[in-house]
Amino acid sequence: MAVTYMRKLEEEPKDYDKGFTKLTKGININVQDWILSKLKKLDNVIEMGSGPGTLAKKIANKVKKITAFDNNANMIDYAQKNYKNNKNTNLTYQISSYKNLPVDLNSQDVIVTTFMLSELRPLEQQIFLRNSWNILKHNGRLLIAAEFIPNGFWKLIFNINRWRYKKKLKRLRLDETHVLKHFFNYLEPIGFKIIDKKIWKHGTIQVIELQKTNNNSNNPGYYNPPQKNYKGIKAQFRIYRCIFTGQSDRVPIEPGVYKSGNPNKNSPIIISCNYEFTYIKLMRDLRGIDAWVLCIDSNGINVWCAARGDDFGNEQLLEALEATGIHNYIKTKKLILPQLSAGGIAIPQLPKFSEDFPFKIKYGPVWSKHLKQYLDDGKKSEEMKRAKFTLFHRVRAGFTHISFLFRKIFILPLIGLIILNFIFTWLNMFNKILWIVDFIIAIGLSNLLLILIFPLSKFTRKFLIKGVFFGTINLILMGCIIWIQNYSLEYILLNLTLFFWVSFFSTMSFSGNTMSTNPREIQSEYPIFKKINEVLMIIAIILSGISLLFY
Repeated sequence: MAVTYMRKLEEEPKDYDKGFTKLTKGININVQDWILSKLKKLDNVIEMGSGPGTLAKKIANKVKKITAFDNNANMIDYAQKNYKNNKNTNLTYQISSYKNLPVDLNSQDVIVTTFMLSELRPLEQQIFLRNSWNILKHNGRLLIAAEFIPNGFWKLIFNINRWRYKKKLKRLRLDETHVLKHFFNYLEPIGFKIIDKKIWKHGTIQVIELQKTNNNSNNPGYYNPPQKNYKGIKAQFRIYRCIFTGQSDRVPIEPGVYKSGNPNKNSPIIISCNYEFTYIKLMRDLRGIDAWVLCIDSNGINVWCAARGDDFGNEQLLEALEATGIHNYIKTKKLILPQLSAGGIAIPQLPKFSEDFPFKIKYGPVWSKHLKQYLDDGKKSEEMKRAKFTLFHRVRAGFTHISFLFRKIFILPLIGLIILNFIFTWLNMFNKILWIVDFIIAIGLSNLLLILIFPLSKFTRKFLIKGVFFGTINLILMGCIIWIQNYSLEYILLNLTLFFWVSFFSTMSFSGNTMSTNPREIQSEYPIFKKINEVLMIIAIILSGISLLFY
């Protein structure tokens, strides 16, 4: 849906309304009218994510007072210039996020937000709901307009449109928005009930009127996701799915608190990511142990890769602790983090031990299979500290990497080559299908080399040098294989660059699966790699095309 493209529109406040109206085909105007119909003259209102201030101006004409918040300074600046404040106005614009609003508790009649929640991740959505609950008066109302996933046939259309807009965002290097997939599950546990709603476009866009419920408590509640099965054949097939698609497809579970066994207030707290493969392996390794498992929102990425990026760090850890409120019902104040998260978690920059952050951070073992012994002994052995990239790990990473290469990198060139071959065969020009087979063998062989003899490249940490090392071996082996097949010497020589390039590229791509480097090292090498890779690719295509004359 077009809401995915909001990130781009937010760059130009003056064009936002026009662009968003066009993208939603005018539904945003209908949403505003519905919200206005729900407001009363004596209401004190807050709008969160006010954007250019258009809706806030309309609300000001209907209510006692409205304060419009947005964390985008350009939006607030535009709104203030577009609607000049004076001492008699009942409308105020302020820069602030939903996390730290300068508003008294239990002071507002209505909170309004339109299409802001799509920019929040699941745990952030829960924090937003809890903060809104605290600000609203008894029986106060929350009016939300957002993007949801429709049912049936329209879900397919929705996913196609969303995929199209996500491609645009990727080209523009902008973050995507988030569909409110589990949002309705959060409402009752936190303390809201639905009293009215209206839908457009088969449920793709919905506007909902929520009412605050007290549930015999002076504080909002917390949401915990349902326990996710990690046993049996179905779970094993989910592991296989991760292995064969994990590098190119994120496979998330709901972030939040899960249970291993029957934990109590004194049970340990294990911190992990919300990547399904990691969750299943961790829960299996914890069998027989009563523990709390807090899966932070790593965007469906494993711990090692998420920590090397920006998806498993202090921000995500603090967000998970706040959203789940785990410290309120567990006496345990020690958080056990995976050692592989050390690249993302900066302990000195976490809050100091206090009432607001009553935790001590400990790094557990590298592999979850050692957790049971670690919990029994209370310390790590030397074996638990070592991150070994064994043959078993290389084989598994190899399957993941090969599937990534064929699905995301070489699939279109291969399809193109096959189509061209069929065309030439149909025209009785030539049949070069075995040349395509040679190309596939080169890809497979380069990855087989990485799996079997990767430790031989320990003489350097630079993946450019590793790429040259494996590229040289690959071109020699491929040359021998083709020579045995009795192809001409000219054909072999002209394809050596192709065989070298495939392995050179694969080695650099494989770096993300290993523990032999860090993001800073890769980033420093990448500009040089990119230039070399482009030159090699062009030369390889030209020479390989010429080689067909000698096939």
